[in-house]
Amino acid sequence: MKLYRAVNEAEFQDLNLTGKFREVSSSLEGKWFAETAEDAAQWGNALEGRENYRIIEVNIPTQIAEKLFRIDWLDNIGPALYAEIYQLGNITFREFII
Repeated sequence: MKLYRAVNEAEFQDLNLTGKFREVSSSLEGKWFAETAEDAAQWGNALEGRENYRIIEVNIPTQIAEKLFRIDWLDNIGPALYAEIYQLGNITFREFII
Protein backbone atom coordinates (compact mmCIF):
# COMPACT_ATOMS: atom_id res chain seq x y z
CA MET A 1 0.00 0.00 0.00
CA LYS A 2 1.32 3.45 -0.88
CA LEU A 3 1.13 6.08 1.84
CA TYR A 4 2.59 9.57 2.13
CA ARG A 5 4.30 11.61 4.81
CA ALA A 6 5.57 15.16 5.04
CA VAL A 7 9.02 15.17 6.62
CA ASN A 8 11.32 18.00 7.58
CA GLU A 9 14.82 18.15 6.17
CA ALA A 10 16.40 16.45 9.20
CA GLU A 11 14.04 13.46 8.99
CA PHE A 12 14.54 13.26 5.22
CA GLN A 13 18.33 13.19 5.59
CA ASP A 14 18.09 10.61 8.39
CA LEU A 15 15.89 8.39 6.21
CA ASN A 16 18.40 8.61 3.38
CA LEU A 17 21.31 7.89 5.72
CA THR A 18 19.77 4.99 7.66
CA GLY A 19 17.11 3.71 5.27
CA LYS A 20 14.59 3.51 8.10
CA PHE A 21 12.31 5.53 10.34
CA ARG A 22 13.56 6.21 13.84
CA GLU A 23 12.11 7.71 16.98
CA VAL A 24 13.17 11.18 17.94
CA SER A 25 13.08 12.69 21.40
CA SER A 26 9.83 14.39 22.40
CA SER A 27 7.77 12.54 19.79
CA LEU A 28 5.48 9.57 19.52
CA GLU A 29 6.90 6.06 19.13
CA GLY A 30 5.64 5.90 15.58
CA LYS A 31 4.75 7.91 12.50
CA TRP A 32 1.54 9.24 10.92
CA PHE A 33 0.92 8.75 7.20
CA ALA A 34 -1.60 10.23 4.80
CA GLU A 35 -3.42 8.27 2.13
CA THR A 36 -2.71 10.96 -0.48
CA ALA A 37 0.26 13.18 -1.24
CA GLU A 38 -2.05 16.19 -1.24
CA ASP A 39 -3.15 15.50 2.34
CA ALA A 40 0.47 14.98 3.39
CA ALA A 41 1.28 18.39 1.90
CA GLN A 42 -1.47 19.99 3.98
CA TRP A 43 0.06 18.48 7.13
CA GLY A 44 3.49 19.63 5.98
CA ASN A 45 2.25 23.19 5.53
CA ALA A 46 0.57 23.14 8.94
CA LEU A 47 3.46 21.59 10.86
CA GLU A 48 6.59 22.76 9.04
CA GLY A 49 5.49 25.76 6.97
CA ARG A 50 5.37 26.08 3.20
CA GLU A 51 8.42 24.72 1.39
CA ASN A 52 10.00 23.55 4.67
CA TYR A 53 9.24 19.87 4.11
CA ARG A 54 9.43 17.08 1.57
CA ILE A 55 6.80 14.50 0.73
CA ILE A 56 7.88 10.89 0.80
CA GLU A 57 5.95 7.98 -0.62
CA VAL A 58 6.27 4.73 1.30
CA ASN A 59 5.31 1.24 0.26
CA ILE A 60 3.99 -0.67 3.24
CA PRO A 61 3.18 -4.36 2.78
CA THR A 62 -0.59 -4.89 2.75
CA GLN A 63 -0.49 -7.35 5.68
CA ILE A 64 1.09 -4.61 7.81
CA ALA A 65 -0.98 -1.72 6.44
CA GLU A 66 -4.20 -3.55 7.32
CA LYS A 67 -3.13 -3.59 10.99
CA LEU A 68 -2.34 0.12 11.28
CA PHE A 69 -4.45 2.42 13.43
CA ARG A 70 -6.58 4.60 11.14
CA ILE A 71 -8.51 7.81 11.72
CA ASP A 72 -11.02 8.83 9.04
CA TRP A 73 -10.57 12.58 9.51
CA LEU A 74 -7.47 13.81 11.34
CA ASP A 75 -6.92 17.53 11.95
CA ASN A 76 -9.72 18.43 9.52
CA ILE A 77 -7.48 17.31 6.65
CA GLY A 78 -8.25 13.70 5.83
CA PRO A 79 -7.66 10.06 6.68
CA ALA A 80 -4.42 9.14 8.44
CA LEU A 81 -2.74 5.92 9.49
CA TYR A 82 -0.40 5.52 12.43
CA ALA A 83 2.44 3.00 12.40
CA GLU A 84 4.70 2.05 15.29
CA ILE A 85 8.40 2.15 14.44
CA TYR A 86 8.67 -1.66 14.62
CA GLN A 87 6.00 -1.93 11.89
CA LEU A 88 8.11 0.15 9.50
CA GLY A 89 11.12 -2.13 9.29
CA ASN A 90 10.49 -3.57 5.83
CA ILE A 91 9.30 -0.62 3.82
CA THR A 92 10.69 1.23 0.85
CA PHE A 93 10.34 4.95 0.31
CA ARG A 94 11.13 7.65 -2.20
CA GLU A 95 10.72 11.38 -2.42
CA PHE A 96 7.44 12.28 -4.06
CA ILE A 97 7.15 15.52 -6.01
CA ILE A 98 3.63 16.92 -6.26
